[in-house]
Amino acid sequence: MPVEQIQGLNNRHDSYSDEMQEIIGHVPHWLIRWGNVVIFAVIALLLLTANIVQYPDTLTAEALINARDQPQKVTWYITDPNITYRPNIYDGQRVKVGDTLIFEVDGSKKVATPVRAKVSGRTYLLKGVNNNPKAYMMLVVPPVTHYEVQLKLPLKGAGKVNADQRVLIRLDAYPSSEFGFLEGKISNVVPVSLDNHYRANVKLTRGLITNTDNKLPVQPLLKGTAEIMLDEKRLIQRIFATLF
Repeated sequence: MPVEQIQGLNNRHDSYSDEMQEIIGHVPHWLIRWGNVVIFAVIALLLLTANIVQYPDTLTAEALINARDQPQKVTWYITDPNITYRPNIYDGQRVKVGDTLIFEVDGSKKVATPVRAKVSGRTYLLKGVNNNPKAYMMLVVPPVTHYEVQLKLPLKGAGKVNADQRVLIRLDAYPSSEFGFLEGKISNVVPVSLDNHYRANVKLTRGLITNTDNKLPVQPLLKGTAEIMLDEKRLIQRIFATLF
């Protein structure tokens, strides 16, 4: 091929390349305009969401729901062959305060010592307790009519807990994924450290009815974990608090 034709092809190729670069490098104004609109819209949506979403500061504590009247526990096992124990009631019997539960009989002295009920309720007889298979236990469980909800607050952060703060309680015996959680508010805080923790009392909003409308059975003792909402700051407030 003649040199003139080769040079002509090269010039034509360079011309095409320049035109292509011009097309690629030229962004239409409408695309820039709409791109800016989309970016501002996304930023506005994020700010609006951050302003709506609540992101409270929380404190985790141990929760205890105690019945006001606790069960009576009587434990016995034979260590002296001359002493025997004779239950005076059967399993599942209802007893009243003062009823005789067990007789302790000293065979050598012919003496019978009665153990009486200190609370009224239903009896339960158990065998093999406290890592002692020979031991026996009798429980007198009273009906639960009143209960108290207490929190054991960790020393760190306990000073942020105040009355009327919202509390969510998840019980160990009733997983929240199935039963839901209990809701309440701090009624008061004891301003003295006891056994390396502070104590707070809670008033349940709906009693033992969870947020999923499950009514939990009343028991003498329920344990769980409480989440205390220390404040109700919005997400956007927390974002700016970390930046400044």
